[in-house]
Amino acid sequence: MLPPRFRLRSGHLWSAFTLACLLVAAAASVVSAAELPDDEVQALKTIASSLEKDWDFNVNPCSRTSPWNTSTDNVVTCNCTYSNNTVCHVTSVVLKRQSLQGTLPPEFASLPYLQNIDLTLNYINGTIPSEWGSLENLQNITLFGNRLNGSIPKEIGNISTLQNFNVQVNQLSGDLPEELGNLSQLRTLLLTSNDFTGALPSTFAKLTALDEVSLGDNQFSGPIPEFIQNWSNITTLVLAAAGFEGPIPSIIETFQNLNDLRITDLIGNETLSFPRLSHKNMEWLVLRNCNLVGGLPDYLENMTQLKTLDLSFNKLSGEIPTNSDGLNTVDYL
Repeated sequence: MLPPRFRLRSGHLWSAFTLACLLVAAAASVVSAAELPDDEVQALKTIASSLEKDWDFNVNPCSRTSPWNTSTDNVVTCNCTYSNNTVCHVTSVVLKRQSLQGTLPPEFASLPYLQNIDLTLNYINGTIPSEWGSLENLQNITLFGNRLNGSIPKEIGNISTLQNFNVQVNQLSGDLPEELGNLSQLRTLLLTSNDFTGALPSTFAKLTALDEVSLGDNQFSGPIPEFIQNWSNITTLVLAAAGFEGPIPSIIETFQNLNDLRITDLIGNETLSFPRLSHKNMEWLVLRNCNLVGGLPDYLENMTQLKTLDLSFNKLSGEIPTNSDGLNTVDYL
């Protein structure tokens, strides 16, 4: 027989386990009792048809069970606390790596409480629907790695809550709409590997919350704009093979949080001096094929966190420092 003290502790553990099970059951019953409005159910049905997604509508979309929630890459999330826990609303749709082959449905706009759309790495084609611009709670649009074409609709600039816009690795084209400059809460703007053209709109000067910008592998034109000085919170700035002309703006020196700077393949024959960069936390510094002349600046010795340094295809002269604390940390040179 177990000692009384052990029996007491076991009893406490059993009670705690029982209580946890009851709480889980209670939470499940709240979800099962709460209902998703018919118009949102119909929107999900249309979305499933457009994306060729195998959702089972005999199962409550907000049940947190298969096929609505099978992994972090395949999940529909609802908030079921509305109207005293009797009404649910869809807040997030994540369908990453699901081999979807349809088109982007405008009906996402019929989910008014939606905060997150993530359709990363599928085979979705067609254009970005202008109807999405009516979503008043949307914070994230991630369409990375699909086959989207056409231009970014100006209506996206109406989503005042948007914080992340990622359409990298698609077949999008055209000039960027100036209305995107209205996205005052935007923190990440990721447009790499498309076919965008034209100059960056001057309205982008208003995007002061940006901390990550990636515009590489596009067909932009004109110089790198001086208004990027307003992006004072920037940590990552990638303008590799973006189509811009030199010079590299000196204002970059003032970006105190910058740790990843990649500018390559600047257009034009004008020789440029090495930009002054005093960022001790720099981890990536890539200035390839920027027509730079002169020697390596001494301040590289202060970049003690540097992992990648690529200055190839320039006209630099002199010696590479071999006793520099900064260059001792470089994995790729």
